[in-house]
Parts: sequence; C-alpha cells; structure tokens
Amino acid sequence: MEQLKQQIQEQVEEQDIVEDLNIEGVKITKFTEEMATLFTQHEQLLGLTFENCGLTTLEGFPKLKKLQNLELENNSLTGTAIKFISDNFKELLNLNLSQNNIKSVDDLKPLATLTKLESLELKDNPLTKEAGYHKKVFQLIPSLKVLDNKNEKGEEVLDDEDDDDEFDEDEDDSYDESIEDDEESEEPVKPTKKTKK
Repeated sequence: MEQLKQQIQEQVEEQDIVEDLNIEGVKITKFTEEMATLFTQHEQLLGLTFENCGLTTLEGFPKLKKLQNLELENNSLTGTAIKFISDNFKELLNLNLSQNNIKSVDDLKPLATLTKLESLELKDNPLTKEAGYHKKVFQLIPSLKVLDNKNEKGEEVLDDEDDDDEFDEDEDDSYDESIEDDEESEEPVKPTKKTKK
C-alpha cells in the first residue's frame, strides 16, 4: 500500500490536473476500497496503467467514468476481467491486456459493447494461438481499428495514432509520389542530362 501511495504521489506532483497514472511493479492481487479511493479521487483521469502488478481480478478496481486508456499488461487476468471492463469503462479508446491469461476469443464478446474502442493489445495471451484469431476479433468488435499494432488487413500500424492524420495529409503525398515515380518508370537515367553544355 505504501509503495502504491508513493508512486501515485510522485506522479500527482508532476501534473496540474491528474490525467494519467502509471503503476508499475506494485503487487496488488486484489483491490481494497482504500486502494480504489486513491484513484477515484482523481476524477479527471483519462489514462491508467497497472503493469506487472500480479492482478488476478478487477474486483474492487477503481471505477473511473472518463477513462480512455487502460493498460493492464503483464498480469494474470482472465476472461472475467473483460466483463468488468466493458461494464465500467464505456469511454475506452485503447485497451492493453498483453501478457495475461485470456484463453478464448469468446471471452472478448463483452468488448463489443464498447463503441469507442479503437485499439486493443492482446499479445502473449493463450487466445492469440486460436486459428483466425485476428479476423475473429475484428468481426467481434465493430469499432476496432488496431489489434496488436496491426489493422484489419494485417498491416503494421504506426504507434503514434495521433500523428496518423498528419502523416496521411502532409508526408504521404510527397513521399508516395516519389516512391511510385521511382518504381514505375525506373529512370536512374537522369545523369545523361550532362550533355547540356
């Protein structure tokens, strides 16, 4: 508990309005009411990370209505955690459940109710070994755009999703054209213009 308080305190001091808290390596097998209060007092929280905390259940987990980013990487959560997440965090855009113990794509069904969920990380869970896993998850969650850093076609997606739009507009045009020009008309023949004297 003291370690948890300390990590929160250090981050609270760095932020005017506390919008992100990142808890790493603090062993929390289950949340007590006192623990949950440490988080729910920060009503503006948009991002919350519990990485490598030994979580086996989300029972008692702080209910934060505005939460958009939830990272629960490297814990021991099962499919029951999915139901809790879908019931309590309707504003979620990004969810990271890598390195947990989610066994079946069927366990993800409750996530279909999260209409804003765009990005989901499930690497290193048993369910990723299911045949056609990638396709099944996209069919299950209509709003999803990125799964394990890949889009529905299986293409790698840039990490900085915020920069995607800028990238499309600004860089893509000039960048693509030059590549296409090179490929289509393979003309490294420009040096022949030296005949101009």
